Parts: sequence; C-alpha cells; structure tokens
Amino acid sequence: MEPIAKNATFAALVDYVPPSNEEKAAMTLGRVLTDTEGVFELYVPSDRPQGAKVLSCAKVNRLTGEVKVDVFLRPL
Repeated sequence: MEPIAKNATFAALVDYVPPSNEEKAAMTLGRVLTDTEGVFELYVPSDRPQGAKVLSCAKVNRLTGEVKVDVFLRPL
C-alpha cells in the first residue's frame, strides 16, 4: 500500500506550492493501518504534536487499492 500512496501523493503534489527546503529536510511519513485502509500522512513534526504541519494525507483501500489524496498546501 505504501508504494501506491507514494505514487499518488507525488502526482497530487505537482499542483501545489512545494514545501520549503527546511520543511523538506524535516518531513516525516506517518503510517496507520486499519482493517479497511492504510493512512499515510506526510508531515513536518514539531516539539508538540498539535504543532505538526500536515502536508498531505493518502488513504489506500486495502481491498481495492483505490487511493484518495488530500493535500494541505497552497495551490499553484
């Protein structure tokens, strides 16, 4: 599922203003697997969890492989 999420996220990010070099250097991938989907969040961590900046969230259906990507950056 992670390769599906990665490819879909890269494709979705082309329509948005890229993160700064500092954000790129600090980016982290969070993964959560449920019975029905895999959730992959690309984010920039912070000292406090509520201060993290989520850049995108990809959800992959475990049965069908269908993926939905939400991007939380400014559009080009």
